[in-house]
Amino acid sequence: MKQSQRIVKNAVVGIAAGVIGGLVYLATTIVIAHNKHVSVAEFGEYNWVLAFAMIAQLVADSGLPRMMIREIAKDPTCVAKITGAAAGLIWVISLIIFLIVGVIAIFLPYRMEVKIALMLMMFATLATFHGAGYSAVLRAFEDNELNYLGFILQKVLLFVLILVMLHFQTGLIGFVIAHLVSNVLLWNFYHILVSRFYTKVKLQVDLPLWKELFITAIPMGGGVMLRQMALHIDIFILGMMTNMTTLGLFSGPYRLSWSLRQIPQTLSLPLYPLYSRTAHFSPNRFGEVYQQSLKFFTLISVPFAVFFMAFSKPLLTLALGARFLPALPAMQLLGLGLIPFFMSTIFQYLFAALDAQKKFFASTLLGSILRVILLVSLIPHYNFVGPAIAFVIAEIFTVGAWIYQLNKLSYPAHLARTLWRPLLVGTAMGLILYQFTSSPVIVQIEGAVVALLVYALGLLLLRTFSEEEIQHAREGISFVSPFLASWAKKLRRNP
Repeated sequence: MKQSQRIVKNAVVGIAAGVIGGLVYLATTIVIAHNKHVSVAEFGEYNWVLAFAMIAQLVADSGLPRMMIREIAKDPTCVAKITGAAAGLIWVISLIIFLIVGVIAIFLPYRMEVKIALMLMMFATLATFHGAGYSAVLRAFEDNELNYLGFILQKVLLFVLILVMLHFQTGLIGFVIAHLVSNVLLWNFYHILVSRFYTKVKLQVDLPLWKELFITAIPMGGGVMLRQMALHIDIFILGMMTNMTTLGLFSGPYRLSWSLRQIPQTLSLPLYPLYSRTAHFSPNRFGEVYQQSLKFFTLISVPFAVFFMAFSKPLLTLALGARFLPALPAMQLLGLGLIPFFMSTIFQYLFAALDAQKKFFASTLLGSILRVILLVSLIPHYNFVGPAIAFVIAEIFTVGAWIYQLNKLSYPAHLARTLWRPLLVGTAMGLILYQFTSSPVIVQIEGAVVALLVYALGLLLLRTFSEEEIQHAREGISFVSPFLASWAKKLRRNP
């Protein structure tokens, strides 16, 4: 398969898996919350245990799977050495994290059942960490369909196991065991795939390689963790500084924007192996891919941002009800912030490919500090609109800092050339949408279609796409036949 076809293939299966897996996981949450045998307190305990364990997993991860993807993508012949050494290192990190959490659990002011559930959930999330080590091999070889197949199977199995636990009324411990069993099976599923199609994995104690992987992973993992924490800090600080009504008004549009953030995160992941190879073997090509990627994520961000801003009232009323209409200013600002957020998703992979994780971490840390300062400063004056303002400013600052760092590394973004066309056509799209905000629903849908057509035609008339980009797009769309042929060949080679 050609590179463009692999990217489109991985993007398509990623979006499909995200939709399917997200719906199944939503159904899992709903059946627990609505079960008459599960009290509100038990539901809260379950979510707290899950959140605590996920934070511990983020600490344990430390960006290690990302470093594995980079090294294997650069040199596929090292897959056995890297995977074996990384698997051994993951065991060491898992043991240390588990012991730390065990000590913390002893002093937590909760009943024994919650503490036991916490330790079991730690086993479950660390099993996900082990599975990520093997799925890194799948992603390095750009066989993301296998990675997403495991993702969907795990979500379906978890849903089935949760139904079983609800039937037998096992309570909190049963829910956690469901996570543990499904995650352990996912880990083994990935292990079997790697062993059959890529390499036999033997745990290795390779201290120099461990040191290299760990040291390069820490700043990347720290930067990614800061980005993940930033997505929650708005809610946390607003809740501490105001009241639950204010928090609820902001949470409505915030959760709506949250659902859109999965789109760029899914689309950016297939680009990482390409970044890793070009950064190592062809720096000039890396610069071209960087500019094309930034252009692509800007182009797809603008329609989402415009809909969020221009159609904020009908969207908010339809999704959450008229009682959330006071949150319109916050929703419009969050829509504006989607443009830098969509652009931001590629930078962790760009810096990792360039082995410039420390620059990524430093810029991300500055952006996170700015965000906290803005939240504390703006909330007393602007209430729930304050976090939305902080989100826009901090995202623009952070993306700007990353672009500046890459420019210092001789990779300019040519940002003005990238932005002016989509922003100009997006403005026209917004003006059209605004005319339909008070119309009946059917007319609003028609207006949305017209606005999207204007956006697409405007980009074409302004010659937004080069001949090379159009050729890559045509190649990428025709990925199905080469994809099936490549797997037929691989299965014949590995009966």
